[in-house]
Amino acid sequence: TTSIFLSDALITPHPRTQHSPVKLPLSLDANHEHLISRSESMRQLFLPAAAALLFIPTSSASAMYENAPVRIPDVESGDGTTAASSSPGPTSLPSGVSYEDLRPGTGDIVSEGKRVNIQWVLKRSNGYYVDSSERNDGVPFIFTVGDPRGAIAGLDEGIRGMRVNGIRRIIIPPNLSYVDGVEDDKPGPVPMGFGPKQRMRRVMTLLKDIPGESVLLDVKATRVQ
Repeated sequence: TTSIFLSDALITPHPRTQHSPVKLPLSLDANHEHLISRSESMRQLFLPAAAALLFIPTSSASAMYENAPVRIPDVESGDGTTAASSSPGPTSLPSGVSYEDLRPGTGDIVSEGKRVNIQWVLKRSNGYYVDSSERNDGVPFIFTVGDPRGAIAGLDEGIRGMRVNGIRRIIIPPNLSYVDGVEDDKPGPVPMGFGPKQRMRRVMTLLKDIPGESVLLDVKATRVQ
């Protein structure tokens, strides 16, 4: 039997394999410290600015605007005074439509067969903003009262009797609103853009049978012919 002994020479590292710490020249150490100091200065300079950006409203401002109740401006009468609301409260119609004059008008009366221009704000019954003519460059919605291809049924019924320059809130049950859809060629005012259209589609498909659910239209008649 042969015994194998490991001598100290075999387990001691060879001098060439031993590594001693490498010390950087002073110039490199100084440069390294300079870079660290400069990096720290840049961090202190830009971090507060980056944090401040978190509080700058950008696209979130439009989201806040969409969720906020939208109010149509007060109406000025011909003598330069602002008309005050004199409505006794909502008026309910047999169809389920109700309306309330928020500002009395001073001009021609909207009636059957008249062609009317309106500025409008569309909301859900909980006040959630959907769309408005103001958001679409202020282009008015124009329709002929009594034409089933013009306005949604609830608007066609609820706008009758108001005067030019008046502002009226019309509360419309879903079955008298966007029953034909929200495509651009359907009775309006049709919300513009994918998001507003989808909100109304959800109302018409998921919420139409919920008690109290309705569509709110604040309308301002600007012209009657």
